[in-house]
Amino acid sequence: MNTTDFLSIANAICPERDCMVFEGKRQTFTQTNERANRLGNALAKLGIEKGDRVAILQVNCPQYVESYYAAAKLGTIFVPLSFRSKQDELSYMLGNAEAKALLVGNRYLDMARAMLPNLPSVKQHISIDDKQPDMLYYEDLVSSSPPDEVLSEMGDEDITMLVYTAGTTGRPKGVPLRHSGFTSYVLENVDPASPDIEERNLLTVPLYHVAGLQAMLAAIYGGRTLVLMKQFDTKEWLETIQREQVTRAMLVPTMLKRIIDYPDFTKYDLSSLRVLTYGAAPMPFEVIKKAIEVMPWVRFINAFGQTETASTI
Repeated sequence: MNTTDFLSIANAICPERDCMVFEGKRQTFTQTNERANRLGNALAKLGIEKGDRVAILQVNCPQYVESYYAAAKLGTIFVPLSFRSKQDELSYMLGNAEAKALLVGNRYLDMARAMLPNLPSVKQHISIDDKQPDMLYYEDLVSSSPPDEVLSEMGDEDITMLVYTAGTTGRPKGVPLRHSGFTSYVLENVDPASPDIEERNLLTVPLYHVAGLQAMLAAIYGGRTLVLMKQFDTKEWLETIQREQVTRAMLVPTMLKRIIDYPDFTKYDLSSLRVLTYGAAPMPFEVIKKAIEVMPWVRFINAFGQTETASTI
């Protein structure tokens, strides 16, 4: 099994369930699968082939998930770039990965334009949010391409992502992650999609980070609705949990502290929340102690892992 099967299975079991919710817009598993196929077919027409690297520089959004699945279906290697990296680091990562295509969000267009003249490997420049005179437009590629299932020869041990991790010294290091790394974790720890069980997973961890990527893949396989936030904001997080009746979320310790210390914390209905996973940094005892006290109905999970292990170990 490979990660593209996660979406195929969920689409077969709960096609009309919301796959993603983002800024008031909803998209079913069927729509997500179709858009990923359309984008995959468009990339293939542009000459993107198995083994090529497809990079993305953007905050969390539905197109991020679609782009991963389009790349995976083609057998290409997805390269999620940290939007917190400096221009010289991004230029290094794109050059090191020998990315053939770059998908970029509006807030990073100027940086991308400054880098691209020095990146001869990048042949296709795709704007995600709006039409640009010097780039292809994401929605044009999707709307003009067929929804036929993208088929490619791939094995479980094929590399599906190249995720860069800064470590502590020197340049960012590219970590190749295989389909099997994700499938072994997900199949052991996540129940497959069910037509009778609905869960909603709030994702604020960035999708360029392995924790966000693993959470996305687990949610897709589990038939969970992914409620996406561009970036973490305390008030928006609380409002979203209440409005969308979110059942699962992932946080880093500083996020959890901001939530439980928020002056209006008690004014929000968080009773739908069942599981809070935290990790990526040491959890101060006083923070988790207070969190358990103010949310006694929630099950807290301390996740530990690293990029090289495809997240949680």
